[in-house]
Amino acid sequence: MSSIFKAIALICIWSTPIQIYIYLWGIWVIVETNDNFYSLTTLKFIELKLSFFIGFINWLYTWFWTPYLDFILSLPLLLHQSIKTIISTFVGFWILKKLD
Repeated sequence: MSSIFKAIALICIWSTPIQIYIYLWGIWVIVETNDNFYSLTTLKFIELKLSFFIGFINWLYTWFWTPYLDFILSLPLLLHQSIKTIISTFVGFWILKKLD
């Protein structure tokens, strides 16, 4: 069981560079477009730059609570991504610390 938790912790930690890259990409989108911090939502970013995920987003709406997804996807990308990066990294290190 501890190997499963260790794998989850390592995925949380190893995904940090990807999350930082998406955060920096969001800053670049704000710089090059007319969007600002609040108008570049997570859904708008996915529609603009990661449009191949739209089918997955539509599938999520059939399985999850619609108001919850609306809330998550309407958050500003930079706020959402920075909070997600910090929490994911700390949870990964916390799990590793608890396992040792």
